[in-house]
Amino acid sequence: MSLFLRRILYLFLPFFLLFCFIEYEVRMIPNSYKLKGEYLNNNANTIETLILGSSHTYYGVNPIFFRSKTFNASNVSQSPDVDLAILKSYENQFSNLTTLVIRLSYDTLFEQLKNSPEDWRLKDYKLYTDMNFDYTNKHNFELLSIGTRRSLKVLKDYYFNDKSLLNCDSLGWGNDLNTKSKTKLNKVGLLTAEKHTAKSWELLDDNIKIFNLLMAWCRNRNIQVILVTPPTYKSYRDNLNESQLKKMIQVGNDLNLRYSNCTYYNLIANEDFITEDFYDADHLNAIGAKKFSRIIDSIIEN
Repeated sequence: MSLFLRRILYLFLPFFLLFCFIEYEVRMIPNSYKLKGEYLNNNANTIETLILGSSHTYYGVNPIFFRSKTFNASNVSQSPDVDLAILKSYENQFSNLTTLVIRLSYDTLFEQLKNSPEDWRLKDYKLYTDMNFDYTNKHNFELLSIGTRRSLKVLKDYYFNDKSLLNCDSLGWGNDLNTKSKTKLNKVGLLTAEKHTAKSWELLDDNIKIFNLLMAWCRNRNIQVILVTPPTYKSYRDNLNESQLKKMIQVGNDLNLRYSNCTYYNLIANEDFITEDFYDADHLNAIGAKKFSRIIDSIIEN
């Protein structure tokens, strides 16, 4: 090896070793994706009711209030293509699955995780679960997905500030909102509605196709699907785009009519949910999640 190449090697070796050290340390921190991946690997064959979806079901549906053996495989910003990928990736293990609960929220049909600014979240599925998906090279590494500065912040928060990445319980329900203060519901409703209103409908047809594939997958396995639009606060509902809202409801009703194993429930304006049930304008708190979960359980059991 030439002297020049040895010098280059000596120059970059410390950075490579530091990269490996930070990458390893971040991966060793417990997180919700690791918990859910391990649970599905070890217990998928015992699950009778599976919860899928985004943060609306991650925080809003608590398996402890179900009479069937239930697990929540939702995650923040999880889109329908990821939901379908989870079902397909573990399909050979879901031998006792009889019911799927999945959200159809205001923004569901108009976005996909891989096409969003939060596509870095796909590294959590790649690194910590057995879900098969269209990953890119960066999803093989924490550092390439979230960057050095954020990786160091994760380490600092975990080791020095006692901040955990494990923000769900043993059955997958997101429980970290319990420790956070309630936001100002009226103010945040407008801001969140604007954020969730699609600037483009280019993903609509693809997401409808994905829902049809998901329904057919369940139908072929005699799995009942509870398709539900979760409750939201009035300040959120009052600022939704009428066309987008109507399209969501139309798709839910169309799937309900087309598939005998699918039933759609639109609870977006359900009057049983009051101010004390909400963490923010589109997420339920622990009290609201208990109420919502018991409603869904009653639907399944009755």
